[in-house]
Amino acid sequence: MKKVVGITGGIASGKSTVCQYLISLGYVVIDSDVISKALSQKGKPIYSAILEGFGPAYFLPNLELDRKKLGRYIFENPEAREKLNRITHPLIVEEMKNLIQKTEENLIFLDIPLLFEAKLSYLCDTIVCVYVDKATQLKRLIHRDGISKEYALAKIASQMSLDEKKSQSDFVIESKESFSETKENVKKILKLIKGE
Repeated sequence: MKKVVGITGGIASGKSTVCQYLISLGYVVIDSDVISKALSQKGKPIYSAILEGFGPAYFLPNLELDRKKLGRYIFENPEAREKLNRITHPLIVEEMKNLIQKTEENLIFLDIPLLFEAKLSYLCDTIVCVYVDKATQLKRLIHRDGISKEYALAKIASQMSLDEKKSQSDFVIESKESFSETKENVKKILKLIKGE
């Protein structure tokens, strides 16, 4: 019997670090961002849908998708963001379902940053939130992306709050400054998920 565990969190919450650690332990992690990037390559379904829906202005001279330009545009325009989500989410979800079906392991993790926002809880048997306090999240984001405090705060505000995600999740992994502490948190949650 397959068990599907959704892993979510906020921007710069440490979710990717947790997922990388799970991969290093030998678990299967299906990453929605990796799927999105693969389907956005030239000639793939998301690429074609974005070209049709947004026009050539968001493509580089070599015809690759200009992620930064499109990202900034949809961030500043909620209607455009909704439109992009309507285009991309069904295609990403379809591919995730295919990969879940093809995977032979009994425990599968789905890395979905916007799991609650995109209403994808139904894909999961259990949901884990990677949580960090807002001050640490802000500091990490400014440092990681080299952006201003104002832009970082606006990016954080554009997502559902981590406190809300935490309250809707079955388990919470505290993402600590010390990675060894985070690893211990992951191991504890794994035991609970596996019923050990």
